Amino acid sequence: MMTWWPSTLRARLTLWYVGILTAMLALFGTISVVLLDRALRNNVDASLRSLGDTIAESARRPAFPPPDLQESLESLFGPQLAERLFQLLDPFGRPDPRLIPRTRTRLPITANALRNAGRGLETLETVTLPGQEKAPLRLLTLPVIRNGAMVQIVQVAMSLENVEGTRSRFLFILLSLAPLALAVSALGGWFLARRALAPVDAMVEAARRIEAEDLSERIPTSTSNDELGRLADVLNEMLSRLELSFNAVRQFSADAAHELRTPLTILKGEIEVALRSTLTPEESRQTLVSCLEEVDRLNYLIEDLLLMARMEANALSLPPKRVDLGEVLQEVAPALTALAEARGNICTVTANSKVWIEGYDSLLFRLVFNLAENAIKYTPPGGRVEVRLQKQDSTALLEVEDTGPGIPPAEQERIFTRFYRGDPAREGSGTGLGLALVRSIVQLHKGEITLTSAAGQGSRFRVTLPLAASPLAQD
Repeated sequence: MMTWWPSTLRARLTLWYVGILTAMLALFGTISVVLLDRALRNNVDASLRSLGDTIAESARRPAFPPPDLQESLESLFGPQLAERLFQLLDPFGRPDPRLIPRTRTRLPITANALRNAGRGLETLETVTLPGQEKAPLRLLTLPVIRNGAMVQIVQVAMSLENVEGTRSRFLFILLSLAPLALAVSALGGWFLARRALAPVDAMVEAARRIEAEDLSERIPTSTSNDELGRLADVLNEMLSRLELSFNAVRQFSADAAHELRTPLTILKGEIEVALRSTLTPEESRQTLVSCLEEVDRLNYLIEDLLLMARMEANALSLPPKRVDLGEVLQEVAPALTALAEARGNICTVTANSKVWIEGYDSLLFRLVFNLAENAIKYTPPGGRVEVRLQKQDSTALLEVEDTGPGIPPAEQERIFTRFYRGDPAREGSGTGLGLALVRSIVQLHKGEITLTSAAGQGSRFRVTLPLAASPLAQD
């Protein structure tokens, strides 16, 4: 891991910004220098062609060279450069002695330029004169054609010193201004990164203030629908779910502690009475039976809690399998019938066979039994409880209907809550986990449960479960 890499996101963003800007400046600067150099050289070449064409046109006239040619060249190039930057040659590449006899330095003519002139073509080259390697020349070699034959060769040249000087000055300006531009850009990038990440800092501070004991605070969000706003919304949604989960855990812990405290207190009291008193064998037996009942109650409570925890965590040990819900109702029917007879009620079970679903047969047994037992428990003697199963489109419909006193509207949303027993004046007892366990089993099987009830008109629970996917298993 490179230790020089900055640790803060703001510094890394600024460094990336400056790095990318440096690369862009280097690329654009290189392209600019290349384009400037090409444009300046193209201007030199265009000037050479214009001058060469003018001289070649004059050379085609019989009265050439004109008397004022020397003065014209000196006015164009200067007295000294006229001798160096113009040259008239014969078809063999030898200087014409009639023109500028004072020339001390000959412009070079290459074999390629002489060959091109013989074919009537011009040649542009970059050359250097002996002893003047630091001052290259741009040389145009142009043939003079008269009556279809080459009679002379014109050479004109221009120094590239101005081109190179202009290019050097431009490059110097770029290299001088680039560090200043990068410094200003770095400061601007740091400022922009700070402004852009300010909401993140606010989120961090708000998140630090949120504790497990108080999850009601939320991260401030802006009205804009940008990435940070969506992030804050997602975090707030997560905090809402955590708050609900923590509240549920607190409520569950309080309810579980209360439910466990009652049987433990009864056990402790009966054991203490038994230890302090001299009991007859029959009294001792009754005390042990009462203690055993409380132990069974604790055992059922703990088993239900563990089962609900495993279902909610999707941690059941066995995978689901295809289950005939009609067979499950047939298995539970004798127990329900006996329970209803003991209460002085009538319980009927009507089930179609081969209603196949994907699930757990033991849990489905608990689902049917808990619903029917709850209905039998709260139905007065002489009442009736009906358990019906049928197919409805692509779902299995399980209905448990009773003729009991009904459930008040205020309690209908709460009866599926853990440890909720409703009106204490109502007859019946239990752990308060029966319907909560039913809802967990229904949700595990991806189904739905609804309740329809009115005071004095009984209650009806409707459970819909998706049928198994294979149609061959449902015929």
